[in-house]
Amino acid sequence: MKTSTIRSRGRGIAAAVLTLLLIPGLLLAQPEPQDISSKIKEATVFRQGAEVHREGRASIPAGRSVLKFSGLSPTLNPESIQFRASGDFTILSVQHQMNHLSDQQPNKEIEALTKRKENFAQDLKKEQALLQVYQEEENLLLANRQIGGQQNGVPIDALKATAEYFRTRLREVKLEKLDIGQRIEAIQDTINRLQAQLQQLNAGRQARAVSEVLVAVDAPSAVRAEFSISYLVAQAGWSPLYDLRVESVGKPVELGYKAQVYQQSGEEWEEVKLTLSTGQPMSNARPPVLNTWWLREQIIVVTGRAPRGRMENQDMAESEIILDGAKVTSKPVPAGGPEVQAYDQATTFEFQIKTPYDIPSDGQQYVVAIGEETLPATYEYYAAPRLNPHAFLTANVTEWEQYRLLAGTANLFFEGTYLGKSYLNPNVAADTLSFSLGIDEGIAITRKKEEQYTDKQFIGNKKTETIGWEIELRNNKRQAVSIVIEDQYPVSTTDEIEVTLESFKGAEVDKAGGRLRWEVELKAGESETLGFRYSVKYPKRMNVALE
Repeated sequence: MKTSTIRSRGRGIAAAVLTLLLIPGLLLAQPEPQDISSKIKEATVFRQGAEVHREGRASIPAGRSVLKFSGLSPTLNPESIQFRASGDFTILSVQHQMNHLSDQQPNKEIEALTKRKENFAQDLKKEQALLQVYQEEENLLLANRQIGGQQNGVPIDALKATAEYFRTRLREVKLEKLDIGQRIEAIQDTINRLQAQLQQLNAGRQARAVSEVLVAVDAPSAVRAEFSISYLVAQAGWSPLYDLRVESVGKPVELGYKAQVYQQSGEEWEEVKLTLSTGQPMSNARPPVLNTWWLREQIIVVTGRAPRGRMENQDMAESEIILDGAKVTSKPVPAGGPEVQAYDQATTFEFQIKTPYDIPSDGQQYVVAIGEETLPATYEYYAAPRLNPHAFLTANVTEWEQYRLLAGTANLFFEGTYLGKSYLNPNVAADTLSFSLGIDEGIAITRKKEEQYTDKQFIGNKKTETIGWEIELRNNKRQAVSIVIEDQYPVSTTDEIEVTLESFKGAEVDKAGGRLRWEVELKAGESETLGFRYSVKYPKRMNVALE
């Protein structure tokens, strides 16, 4: 690889930029590397992957020296490394290497849990020491139960007083021992749980290599310089998360746009400025190329005869199959097909988060707020009482493209109550983006069979059944509502079965699908009854389900 040298002069104003050069031989002759402290300041998180930006400053001595940036992600992409610096010096080369001996950076959560565990261990020792004191006192009391001598009696008053003392004090000691035992058990349980958590956290922190970047520089004189280094890591990403809140029907939808950000790069992101991007930086940017599709005849050669039913040896290049007593050799000729390539999305956009965030390297998802939007919406209710006797509220949002929505999970809130989760998928939406807000108990729906229209008739070898259904709606809300009701009747699949829709009370009828649809406007407190009736004629020998 050709060596590039970039000269940067300008008394700390000009900047030098150099991407990764793999020139290990050039660095071998350099002096001992100088460790440069750097901190992650920014991170651009893509849907998959992230670009990390570090900054640092140091004094560069006159002459040639090597600057070492340590503690970088072990999974960074070496080809993505970009190094920038300002100052009067020359950047000779940039090299990436792995350090398999470096200790891992301390984890704040592990440090805090370890400290708590040590504090509880001290408390445990104190309780155990106190328990020992009471145990020795109990032993002393029990060892001195005899009073007086063997020849001399003890006055009754003295005996009573002594017995009362022993009884009272022994009870106090034993109760204290019980309390101490309970405290010891609780402390030990806490220590065990802390130890289990520490084991889980340490399980992913086994000794592993870290990345280092070595930068060879040449300065005519000692200079104070500022550095910036960026690189891509794969173990990071984000997914959209929404909060959809509707205060009441008729009001706009309040959209809370959030992101679930995770990273497991081996570096701790502390107070980092985040930029969320929909780009795919590590994908292949080349568009697909169609090659000529040569179509050739497949050559089949009959080479001889063999017993029928036997298959010869077969491999990838040639196969022999026994067909009607002849051995047929098939030599497939490959045809040139299209080359499959990944390519970048046609449009991308970014969300720059102003508030710095902490994103630990634990693979957990952390919620990052993006913004709030107010979406004008129209509302309608939908019910299919044959399947579910409830009205479902649906919000319809138009002109949603301007909000840069992505497909993701949405938390639904209606009238201050959490309804559950839904999925917002603008990729399949047309002019209107619709989502359900769940069941509204303010609309009562009942569906029952009309007994006066239920009838059976037998004529010859045919049987005719007539069935009627009645759907009652009542709006118990304080405002008018629009509701769509759908029901169905059977559709015949044979000429032997005849289905006739006799009445449908103003419904739109889809004869091919056997569906009925009503669009009803209900004022507050208003009720309405819908219904339909159908008859089915079929042979007596058939067993047909008509409800």
